[in-house]
Amino acid sequence: MAVPTESCLLVYLLTLVTLQLPTLESAAPFDVTAPQEPVLALVGSDAKLTCRFSPNAGSEHMELLWFRQTRSPSVLLYRNGQEQEGQQMTEYRGRATLVTAGLLDGRATLQIRGVRVSDQGEYRCSFKNNDNESKEAAVLLKVAAVGSDPHISMKVQENGDVELECTSSGWYPEPQVQWRTANGETLPSTSESQKHDEEGLFTVAASMMIRDSPIKNVSCCIQNMILGQGKEVEISLPAPFMPRLTPWIVAVAIFLLALGLLTIGSILFTWKLYKERSSLRKKEFGSKERLLEELRCKKAAVHEVDVTLDPDTAHPHLFLYEDSKSVRLEDSRQILPDKPERFDSWPCVLGRETFTSGRHYWEVEVGDRTDWAIGVCREDVVKKGFDPMTPDNGFWAVELYGNGYWALTPLRTPLRLAGPPRRVGVFLDYESGDISFYNMTDGSLIYSFPSMSFSGPLRPFFCLWSCGKKPLTICPTASGPEKITVIANVQDSIPLSPLGEGSASGHRDATFLA
Repeated sequence: MAVPTESCLLVYLLTLVTLQLPTLESAAPFDVTAPQEPVLALVGSDAKLTCRFSPNAGSEHMELLWFRQTRSPSVLLYRNGQEQEGQQMTEYRGRATLVTAGLLDGRATLQIRGVRVSDQGEYRCSFKNNDNESKEAAVLLKVAAVGSDPHISMKVQENGDVELECTSSGWYPEPQVQWRTANGETLPSTSESQKHDEEGLFTVAASMMIRDSPIKNVSCCIQNMILGQGKEVEISLPAPFMPRLTPWIVAVAIFLLALGLLTIGSILFTWKLYKERSSLRKKEFGSKERLLEELRCKKAAVHEVDVTLDPDTAHPHLFLYEDSKSVRLEDSRQILPDKPERFDSWPCVLGRETFTSGRHYWEVEVGDRTDWAIGVCREDVVKKGFDPMTPDNGFWAVELYGNGYWALTPLRTPLRLAGPPRRVGVFLDYESGDISFYNMTDGSLIYSFPSMSFSGPLRPFFCLWSCGKKPLTICPTASGPEKITVIANVQDSIPLSPLGEGSASGHRDATFLA
């Protein structure tokens, strides 16, 4: 049967095209490409850099080279189906490997484990085929790190200014530090510093000063601008404790005071001394004589009370120890029930004990810690807000603030002490209206408030103005056999003195004369 000429010609053409297909495919151009966008990796994580090449056939027989500035030594060399470790850079040994699973699909992925800051930069992947033809492409690796939680330290200057410093470490690249108020308002830093460690990570420090400001809370925010992530911490600021005085005002006041004293001091001293001696001679039973007579004939034993701290009154920044005898101030704030009896502004706590009559005595170990207040207050004092701690508001206390000791009177009375007390004794005589404080290091009187008439329950009172690892501790009643003789209402006439061995019970006894 005859076949048409047109059919034979069609079969011939199809056969010719089929035979030419491998030749056309092998003639496809050889090329290497990489993504234009940089690869972002966190410090300590793994990073994957990928290049694509064509054609796909026979890719496992190609020579693959990953390198940075120089080809040898390289980041990774893949030849004859395996990695050539002998030609690898020291810092990438054991860290840089090739993901071979994608080679058949024309994909070469370099995996870097435990990314470091030094890994940041451009990486080039180079392919060489069997015809010794070479192509390469570049991939950019960017490295970032989010550092530690910020820490804010606070220092209160003698003039009342508050200095804050915020520090944090482990950031890359250099982060942005910003101070903010509770309503989001930004505050300028007075100084900033940034330095990097041996691994290239940055440690930042920023300081700011707050002067005569009603700001209650300030936060420090540190931001990694590449990642869009950051960390923030907030701190509560104490209310101003004293008016801010400039140096020239202090100098003028001291000069005027000295001038006045020099002018009238000698006259007043002579007149006062004469009047006092004359008055004492005329009073057969004067106050000093009565005190001495009562001291000799009628020593009233005052029993120490076992004072413990009331956690229901403690400010959220105050941390009480398990024995309810010690307390410390921390930057962090506890989540506590908002009870009416809890202080929410002043960092204060009350004792559990209430006194409505009698004489009571306890001691507080202050050691060498700074910025504290100790005393007695009415049970119903205002615990919300920043009412001044004065007798008019129901507070009778002394404090160490900055470098000075003060009695919390309406105008703050400075106290001149021979030496810093490490243990403070507090004496309360309810009926006679006496509240006195004693330096138990040497038995000397620190301060005695003017006698007044009490009404209602009184409670022990404690306050801390600055953070620190050293707590404020209430001394146990069984603290030793030593006794201290204390004379109430006499500041200079009769100093305190040890009486030697105490009772057989081992309790510390204190004798007060009303």
